[in-house]
Amino acid sequence: MEDIGAHLVDIGMTILSTALFALIGFVWRISHKVNALEKQVKHQREIRARDNTELRREIDMIISNVDKNREWSTNRMMSIVKDIPR
Repeated sequence: MEDIGAHLVDIGMTILSTALFALIGFVWRISHKVNALEKQVKHQREIRARDNTELRREIDMIISNVDKNREWSTNRMMSIVKDIPR
């Protein structure tokens, strides 16, 4: 009878230690995945911020060129109008 109780305690301790190690492994794996995803999100944010900055720079360049061209075309039209005989 005592042998059966000892075997049950051994089996119970084996099951508990296996469950404890499985829990530790599970927590480690989840934390590793979370860290990897955090790095990926950070990288994506940096890429998006860089793209946004580049897009703003290109838009500003286009707007400044449009202003220059509009000024040039306005001056050109005025000179053509002045040259038209009345």
